[in-house]
Amino acid sequence: MASDSDGREERRDLDLSFLDRQPVRAADIPNLGGRPDRPDDSEHRMSGGGGKEAKALTVGRDIALKGDITECDSLIVEGRIDATLNTARALEVVRGGRFVGKAKVETAVISGRFDGDLEVARELRITASGKVTGTLIYGRLEIERGGEVFGDVKVHQ
Repeated sequence: MASDSDGREERRDLDLSFLDRQPVRAADIPNLGGRPDRPDDSEHRMSGGGGKEAKALTVGRDIALKGDITECDSLIVEGRIDATLNTARALEVVRGGRFVGKAKVETAVISGRFDGDLEVARELRITASGKVTGTLIYGRLEIERGGEVFGDVKVHQ
């Protein structure tokens, strides 16, 4: 990388030719699918810092999904999901999102609703807008004021 007279770094390896025309699809933008020189915090967290790509699934707002989810490192629920999630690393149910079913994960953040059986090996955080109903097994639990838990609650053995 070179520095200009203002001390800012310049990246000569980036193709900025798309700026002269309006791309039709994200795939038409060069450099978008390439790996950055250093990952930002979210990408580093999602990949586990081990260099391999994380297998992440986001169920968007106004999307409903039903079934079994396997081979998923990270699941983000913005819509509604009725499923079984086995051995995922992270689960996040955002405000307005809803998960119905069973999930076995390492960490979870619930800001929406979770109804069913939730087993969190390490850390579970229920935010002020979060509500968990059913059977809950956790390693460490944090509930913000306003967060709710209804059902059977056990500490992970």
